[in-house]
Amino acid sequence: MISDPSKTQAETIAVRIRALILNGALRPGQPLRQEALSEQLNVSRTPLRHALQSLAEEGLVETTGYKGAKVAELDRGMVDDLFEMRLVLEPLALRSALPKVTKLDLARAEMALDAADREKEPSKLSALNWDFHYALYRPSNRQMLLRTIEQLNKASALAEVIANSIVARPKKSAAEHRKLLRACQDGDETGAIAALREHLQLAHQDIRTEKD
Repeated sequence: MISDPSKTQAETIAVRIRALILNGALRPGQPLRQEALSEQLNVSRTPLRHALQSLAEEGLVETTGYKGAKVAELDRGMVDDLFEMRLVLEPLALRSALPKVTKLDLARAEMALDAADREKEPSKLSALNWDFHYALYRPSNRQMLLRTIEQLNKASALAEVIANSIVARPKKSAAEHRKLLRACQDGDETGAIAALREHLQLAHQDIRTEKD
């Protein structure tokens, strides 16, 4: 299979812009002018447009028709929707995955947590958070479900940045993740699902508190 160089370049640009958003260099509601971004990132317009489209699908960017694009702004209702969907879909993925989880999957999840304990940069914390959850959900092999959950996680990361909770709750999040991992390691499905639900509910609560 021949790779598409423009797609690869667009993916690289999307990673760079995502980091700028999650690290606070680009603020919610800030216009993303293609000419300025093209110069700032030293990239051409076509892959930049594809990158912005990709970020719009993740919920990090809002396209505004002929007016271009801007960093997304999430209101309280949208945040509630994000977490209500996650509370339905992520326990489903975990329940499907647990009978097939291997020691390697659990080791990958633990490695992501260990790396997160040493990390301070919001964009990298967000990526490690997804690495942890994905390691536990991947064995479900439900690709559409996993893609949907990944998109919800990326949009949730923006909500955490807006609410300043992505850097305010790492210790709480780490403890919640460890509790979830222990239940998975013990083969305790009921405990794992309960720990996951508690983690998502507490994250949602913290974001709403910070936004208020």
